[in-house]
Amino acid sequence: MSTKFMIMVALALTLSGCASFEPVTASHYASKDGTLTIHGQLVDGTDVRIFVNGEKVIDDKVSLLHGDGKFNGNYQGKPVSADCSTPAGRELNATRCTVAVAGERVTLTL
Repeated sequence: MSTKFMIMVALALTLSGCASFEPVTASHYASKDGTLTIHGQLVDGTDVRIFVNGEKVIDDKVSLLHGDGKFNGNYQGKPVSADCSTPAGRELNATRCTVAVAGERVTLTL
């Protein structure tokens, strides 16, 4: 095998180890120990609602033009963030929101 190919393979493996992926779920996530649940809703195609342990922490709208938005809230004094996007074409159940709270990070499909 060529040296360039081996270098490219080594570089790709190194970079893939640095990537951090959060689980992609439906509109509901529960932590392994059951102490944290995160639930999301998309109402009328633009209204994003994020709930942590049943408490609404974010209620905001994604851009009508682009279908995206970044939102902040808090849960029991802890910051909550949601970064949402919708692919072109606005398919049903295609809006994804990456939600971060209390050390957990999960991507919900709304």
